[in-house]
Amino acid sequence: MPFNHILRDPVVIVLLCASLVSWVIIIDRLLSLHRARRSEQILAGLRQVIEANASVGRDHLLILLDAAIAAQKQRLEGLLPVLGVIGSTAPYIGLLGTVIGIIQAFAAIQAHNVMSPSIVAGGIATALVATAAGLAVAIPAVAAHHLLTNAIQRQVASWEATVAGWLPTEEQHEPLTLA
Repeated sequence: MPFNHILRDPVVIVLLCASLVSWVIIIDRLLSLHRARRSEQILAGLRQVIEANASVGRDHLLILLDAAIAAQKQRLEGLLPVLGVIGSTAPYIGLLGTVIGIIQAFAAIQAHNVMSPSIVAGGIATALVATAAGLAVAIPAVAAHHLLTNAIQRQVASWEATVAGWLPTEEQHEPLTLA
């Protein structure tokens, strides 16, 4: 079966597009996470939240800081849910291609009314390529989704621990001074 035919298969095209999208998301999220780890601007922004709201109580300050950290987390996650969707659906799309390839093989047998390897080879090749493509898209997408989600959670925990050290230990209503 010519390789050109496989590249025209709609299932393989969808999987190639999904792979491209997933790698773009992976690289983008890795770069965003790297910038967030090296950036002092996020901590400076959290410090500004404390300074701007120093006269409010600790509980209110915690709510404001949680909201600010949640906003940063949301920026870090970006299109990570799309990566999860690609990772979880790619095997099923590959399975669809497998079924289509097997159907093509049986249709070729019926059309030629003969069972020979050359008759069924095209359908079987399509089925195997679709299966492999589905797994090749899903495995890195799922792995990256889990690893990036874990790294983002660790970064958020780091910000929370840092900010916790800046907060007063008891309910204070007088202005805070940060060292």
